[in-house]
Amino acid sequence: MQMTEDRLRKIEQYLSQIKLKDRAAFSQLYELSNRKLFGLILRIVPDREQAADVLQESFTRIWLNANSYRSDLGNAWAWLCQLTRNCALDSIRHSRRHPVTLLEPDDLDTINIDHAPDRNSSFDLHRCLSTLDTDKRNAIIHIYLHGLTQSELAARIERPVSTIKTWIRRGLLELQHCLS
Repeated sequence: MQMTEDRLRKIEQYLSQIKLKDRAAFSQLYELSNRKLFGLILRIVPDREQAADVLQESFTRIWLNANSYRSDLGNAWAWLCQLTRNCALDSIRHSRRHPVTLLEPDDLDTINIDHAPDRNSSFDLHRCLSTLDTDKRNAIIHIYLHGLTQSELAARIERPVSTIKTWIRRGLLELQHCLS
């Protein structure tokens, strides 16, 4: 399911209705977005049962926090994805059922980024990630896709947290430049 302009408008509309506690809009938002959000969760939480719990938690947070969404700060789909990603990361941090191993320099091909809004975005992100040096790429992948904190990654690779922060900041700037 690609996120078309029509779907993005519907998500925005449903979210504004959810702010008013409209249950029908909430149900429609769920029907429109649950498969994509579940796919996003599965990239972080590989256990399907745990991922289903995360999806439920995500929609609970959407219902409870719809008032915190501000369209002037970004689109509704990005807000839903970020909220869902945060729920998945929280789940991983609390359960520690799936420890992450560090990537080797040539392991980029194992990363699957199918939760991008469309296939072209996924391809572009994969291409741009491959242009980053190994340290920056690994830092970004482990923090944004696998849910490690900067401190956890620093401890695993025995580097200062400030170095990890620098790699992430510089890597994200390089990704932004490559994607624009």
